[in-house]
Amino acid sequence: MSIKVNIRRQENADKEPYWQSFEYSGERHVSVATMIDAINGDIAASAKGGERPIEWECSCEQGLCGACAMVVNDRPGLSCQMFCDELVQEQPEIRIQALSKFPVVCDLVVDRSEMFEAMKEMKLWLEAPAKVRPVNLPLQYEVSQCLMCGSCLEACANYSLGEAFTGMPTAMSALNLTLMSENKAYKKQYTKRVYEGCSKSLACQEVCPMDIPIVEAVSKMNRISVWSMWNLFGKRKQPVGMTGVNIE
Repeated sequence: MSIKVNIRRQENADKEPYWQSFEYSGERHVSVATMIDAINGDIAASAKGGERPIEWECSCEQGLCGACAMVVNDRPGLSCQMFCDELVQEQPEIRIQALSKFPVVCDLVVDRSEMFEAMKEMKLWLEAPAKVRPVNLPLQYEVSQCLMCGSCLEACANYSLGEAFTGMPTAMSALNLTLMSENKAYKKQYTKRVYEGCSKSLACQEVCPMDIPIVEAVSKMNRISVWSMWNLFGKRKQPVGMTGVNIE
């Protein structure tokens, strides 16, 4: 039995988007990425020689590059990690569209450059020798696995393109750098560009394809950056058990 697949398409950034339906009748226990490839194969083999194949991005198809992030059945994630047989258990059809928080380039391809520009603006790179603290290495390893796929930003109710709040990709980078460096600029940028805009909905945690412990990471970064600032200005006494600026 075939699966009806609805894909939101857009020829380019200047064209209006539209929905197009396809019938997929191949193996069900395959990823959405594999299914899109199969549909493109059918388009190429079709007598309709003028039909345009579906544009999408991928690099590894192993859940390691983040390029194939899209919204499938209203949930953002990596198309290589979502499987057709599981999706049709929830609803009879599969709906696929590009991430809505980024400009569409073509079909399911989006321009994620806003994330990288935000990192440049926040100067999230090392400018001095780093210090390795073994106690922090497990968390640093976890947050360094961020693929910058944009799934967390798609799920975030507070993130909008061009706004001050930059979301979790920059938060993870800021934490990693703070745990290695004495440079206080990372903490200041985090407070300004992440802490002040985050409502702690935790939607990002739910959709992260790498299962990064975002709650733990954000809690630690809040403690390092925000509490140390409050202590500095004497606005609040440090609670029992808080370590202030001590990140070891």
